[in-house]
Amino acid sequence: MGLKSDGTVVATGSNSHGQCNVSGWTDIVAVSAGRYHTVGLKSDGTVVATGSNSYGQCDVLDWTDIIAISTCDFHTIGLKSDGTVVAVGGNDWGQCNVSNWNNIIAVSAGNNHAIGVKSNGTLVAVGINDYGECNVSSWKDIKVY
Repeated sequence: MGLKSDGTVVATGSNSHGQCNVSGWTDIVAVSAGRYHTVGLKSDGTVVATGSNSYGQCDVLDWTDIIAISTCDFHTIGLKSDGTVVAVGGNDWGQCNVSNWNNIIAVSAGNNHAIGVKSNGTLVAVGINDYGECNVSSWKDIKVY
């Protein structure tokens, strides 16, 4: 995925699920590409998506006031301007259980987990923890760039 200075998006690579069908996107300020879908954040805080929606990972059309997005294979998360987080898609390991998060300043979707950076520099995580990927509760003073 490439975000051009005029707010349009270009894509290349596998398009077996329509994940590269971004040619009509305009007014985009950020993009996030998962394995099977692509999500774009518009300047007005709304979100667009294309590609496979087999787990509902593209069900973002009613999202508003979004300031950041992140995707992975089967889920999408969005950071709202009030510091709360929304998520859609596969939730087999609890990777979309973010509704109680607040004071978040950055988000990242992992393969089957999600991470949030809080305004006080600590982290929260949900989802599968097979390799310790959610063992971040003791981290402090994390900065976002």
